[in-house]
Amino acid sequence: MSDNLKTIKELADELGVSKTAINKKVTDRERKLWFSKIGNKFVINEDGQKSIKRMFERVTENLESQTENLEQKPNSQTENFRNNNENNADIKYILDIIEYQKEQIRDLQNTKDEQFKQLNNMQNLLDQQQRLALQDKKLLEEYKSEINELKALKMPQEEMKDGSSIRGEAQEEIERLKAQLKLSEEERNKAKEKEPVKTESKKWWQRWK
Repeated sequence: MSDNLKTIKELADELGVSKTAINKKVTDRERKLWFSKIGNKFVINEDGQKSIKRMFERVTENLESQTENLEQKPNSQTENFRNNNENNADIKYILDIIEYQKEQIRDLQNTKDEQFKQLNNMQNLLDQQQRLALQDKKLLEEYKSEINELKALKMPQEEMKDGSSIRGEAQEEIERLKAQLKLSEEERNKAKEKEPVKTESKKWWQRWK
């Protein structure tokens, strides 16, 4: 422990008193000024050590003056007095510890409340993201449905185009066959024109018949 700081036990051993005796002498206001906690131990700063030593020096003087009177009383009564003082000091020390623990509990509760708020915010954000995801999915399904409808409307038009193409090809084939027939007929006519004309020769006296 640092030379400037001492635990309650160290100071009590130095003064030859108990820890409860020191706690009994120190008020709540003085405790806040002089005491601090390191780890699980309370330590006293230099000003507090000096003040507590002066307290016990005055107590010692008073005890010396009271000792003469106490020696005249039964030993049992003196022992009870000491026990009562120590018990009261113990109770005060325990109450101080309880108050300190209450403060820690309040701090933990505040921390817990803050964490609970953060969890609520995170849950709200998650719910919002899920709703947006569902909306996106619904829109996507609607888009797909519209695309399928457009495809269904487009397919008959394509089929009509295909049918027109077939009819056009058939018409072209018919025209081609007609042209061939016409050409064949013209060739036959030309061939007929080239054939010699057969005429029967008649005798001169038969011409007038």
